[in-house]
Amino acid sequence: MLKTLKTFKLLLAFLTFVVCVCCVCPREAGAQGNSELQQGITLFNQKQYDAAMPVFTKAAQQGNIRATYYLGLCHQQLRHDDKAIELFKHIKTNFPKSEEATYCNAFLEKLPAGAPVSVAPKTDLDKVKAKVEQLSAAQWKALPDTARIPFQMKHGHMFVQAKVNGRYCDIVFDTGASACVMSLHEYPDLFPAAEIEKAPVIPVSRPHGMVTMRMVTGEITVDRVTRRLAVLLTREPGVSVIGQNFFKEYSYEIDGFYIRLTKAPFSSPIAEAERKASGSQSVNAAVATAPVKVAKADRYSVSFKREGNVMIVDILVNGRSTKAIFDTGCAPDGVVMPMNFMERLGIQHNSDGYYAENVEIGPITRKFARVHFANGLRELLIGPKFFGDRRYIVDPASNLIKFQY
Repeated sequence: MLKTLKTFKLLLAFLTFVVCVCCVCPREAGAQGNSELQQGITLFNQKQYDAAMPVFTKAAQQGNIRATYYLGLCHQQLRHDDKAIELFKHIKTNFPKSEEATYCNAFLEKLPAGAPVSVAPKTDLDKVKAKVEQLSAAQWKALPDTARIPFQMKHGHMFVQAKVNGRYCDIVFDTGASACVMSLHEYPDLFPAAEIEKAPVIPVSRPHGMVTMRMVTGEITVDRVTRRLAVLLTREPGVSVIGQNFFKEYSYEIDGFYIRLTKAPFSSPIAEAERKASGSQSVNAAVATAPVKVAKADRYSVSFKREGNVMIVDILVNGRSTKAIFDTGCAPDGVVMPMNFMERLGIQHNSDGYYAENVEIGPITRKFARVHFANGLRELLIGPKFFGDRRYIVDPASNLIKFQY
């Protein structure tokens, strides 16, 4: 294993050099007429990778594949190997005929079979994330069994009132967000400037492309639930959200007025270690104090899988199978996808815009669903409006979204 890792590191170092050299000729031709790309390339050649990333991101948001490729190279240089590979695979899959896909294929094909996505050693960031994301049995037990959170719809989003580091804020309840995010544009004084400056910079996938955010630890309270956890900070306006790392231990029912949380059985790596150490049969049996609330009137259920903290559902668009993120922060009525999915999913266009003739999610079908575009996505997004004004329960214990019709 150590030999494989060592070989992989040497390959990464070598391939970084090869890819950069191969870029010299096409780089200048692809950059003509694009000031953001030119500016980013200048910073890249000066090895100012942190400064180049937001510049490439801006160009990538406008559909520039070359900028997306350079963004991957920046992540590679900064040892964000998993993010670099993610971007290279994105280009290979969605733009297979592009010149950039050729470079990405050359890199990806030389990765050792079975090699880990990221070979970088455990960093301070990894340790911080592990510390704030994992709960012990005692910490889980200390969470309240239930909570009832009023929300208000604004611009298609579900806003709740939260207290962040002692200050009241109106932010979006967002199942499509892996973590809580606070915008420094609206709330500049939530964290000390010195703490923000020292905070690790991490890449985050957004619908419009890859961006960087600072990660700090903060205390957030919503109704009766108080958590101390990872909070991502951005200067982008209007993106303050309560993400899955706040409420993933709960099932939740959403009606027209409230988000009703009920604590579900939960076992973390820490809890599992405690179970083995104590010799008990089940941590869940010891700490589960409240049953999962399930509505008996449900007629339809949609199963989901978790990728990290995100809920992924299988859907059919015009009879073609794909995946989508169930996202309460997704405001449009319909589906949201990258434009390069159009041909693959048979998306059509008329005077009213783009639409899919038929979209199926489990037993639920929508005819002539409106299609919206966001080129930074890897999967489709499905928001509550797709299902109309129906009550639903998200049950993390059984991985089901249960709708009432």
